[in-house]
Amino acid sequence: MEIWKHTNKVGKQRGLSSATDSQPVHEDNRIFFLFQQVQQALQHVPDFAETCNSILDATMDGIDAENCSLMLMDLNSGTLSIRAARGREDTRSTYYLDHAANGMKFRPGEGIAGWVLKEGRAVMLDDVKEEPRFVKADGVDAKVGSLICFPIREKDQVVGVFNISHSKKRAFGEKDKLAVAYISNQVGAALTSARFFLEIHEMDHLLKDYGESFSGKRSVKSSPSSNPMFIEVGEITNQNGIFIYTNEEMHRIKEIIDQVSNTDVTVLIQGESGVGKEVVARSIHQNSSRRDKPFVKVNCAALPSELLESELFGYEKGAFTGAYRQKPGKFEMANQGTIFLDEIAEMSPSLQAKLLQVLQDREFSRLGGKKDVWVDVRILAASNRNIEEAIKNGQFREDLYYRLNVVNITIPPLRERKDEIPIFVEYFLDKFGKKYNKNAKPLSDQTMKILCQYQWLGNVRELENVIQRYVVLGKEATVIEELASVIERDSFVEKRKKNPPEKVYPSLKEVHREAMTKVESEMIHRALEVSNWNRKKAAGTLNISYKALLYKMKNCSISKESTSL
Repeated sequence: MEIWKHTNKVGKQRGLSSATDSQPVHEDNRIFFLFQQVQQALQHVPDFAETCNSILDATMDGIDAENCSLMLMDLNSGTLSIRAARGREDTRSTYYLDHAANGMKFRPGEGIAGWVLKEGRAVMLDDVKEEPRFVKADGVDAKVGSLICFPIREKDQVVGVFNISHSKKRAFGEKDKLAVAYISNQVGAALTSARFFLEIHEMDHLLKDYGESFSGKRSVKSSPSSNPMFIEVGEITNQNGIFIYTNEEMHRIKEIIDQVSNTDVTVLIQGESGVGKEVVARSIHQNSSRRDKPFVKVNCAALPSELLESELFGYEKGAFTGAYRQKPGKFEMANQGTIFLDEIAEMSPSLQAKLLQVLQDREFSRLGGKKDVWVDVRILAASNRNIEEAIKNGQFREDLYYRLNVVNITIPPLRERKDEIPIFVEYFLDKFGKKYNKNAKPLSDQTMKILCQYQWLGNVRELENVIQRYVVLGKEATVIEELASVIERDSFVEKRKKNPPEKVYPSLKEVHREAMTKVESEMIHRALEVSNWNRKKAAGTLNISYKALLYKMKNCSISKESTSL
């Protein structure tokens, strides 16, 4: 059966391949925006239910469909059932925790969805009534006119089906088919990731070492020494953060966090990539009176300026092609909570002006809207760039900087707080040991020494990746070899900078010989050009023998061909 043959024919009849000059641009924008929304939905992993709901919501926002559903196969019975669904009139997607929750099940090969599950091939129908076998088997009512059904794969196995439908015939085009194919792949990736995540209780063993229970205080003191270690307890998820500090500078930062948490002042967090700016932001939120309200993170560098504006402030129905319904922005989603604007220095000047208005009045208008929206939201911002330098270069508004920089927290890089490395190592060993169900051995003194010598340009994030690799591979030698080679190279470069090699000057004889050769070469060139490359005439002009001229030409690599080049 040729699944796409009749669809392509209908597509040409509808003019999908010969659209107006402006239509492809709008279509590309719509699909690109949808892809961005689906990517952002993946931040909810390992919470597969929330990931599915967000993907379905993004699908309904980006495609003119009336219904959308996600069906997964029960590994025990082998039957297919709906796990998440969203209709046009629904405000939010519904996720069914139990396979039998909605009462609808299909065997492989039964109906459209069952056929796709069994064959692993996609189906796009412009008129469902033309497929009576599928209609009868699926029990699809007469209201469904168009349907796209794509398989969901986990690795090489088909484990589910993703569907969108509309009551109109020929409601979907090739761009919609492309979008559903992409979404199905992302659902499969999210499912794979979710299976690997175990329920972990971070820092449990560390807290036992210091004599406190996991459910006890939010900070734990290790000893009454002058430099105690504190651990901000919580899982590293999208909702919580972990804040470890033993360094004196980090103690000062913790004091600032405690002072500003229960206020509404705007905080600007600066530091290199990977130092833990988001962890500080989450710690401020978790210690504030807004802790039970939303914490919404927006990466300003991840989206183009046009998409970032609609992402932050939302849009009205009909604001642009593909805006089929009103959509609230991140500021509205963070109402009464906290919004964290990461990489704020990457924001365009036009958006900076609109953000300045929000900081001043807490009011803004949606894209395509006429009314102002008021929000009660706390704003935290972060950047790994030197914003003062960006202001000098005209890349960042000075007035916005003063509004953001009410309280400034600059996090030092890990190479300046190496006394925290052993604590981070112990924490990450415990975290990834539980995640991958492996009994990771403590690192040897030799490896710990190398870790403390390493410069960590990627900071805590790089250290986390190294420990994760060690837990997965189980080979300490791999870590030692990788880091030791970098340390040796950096050490050599540093020594060359401090002690550059002495410059060796040539002898006077060598200088004289080189100068003479250069002068002779120029004189021979001139003589040959004057004699039109007649070597006998050139030898007479130079007052040397013909053989001597040939020898010198060879010695100086002079030829007519090389000269012409």
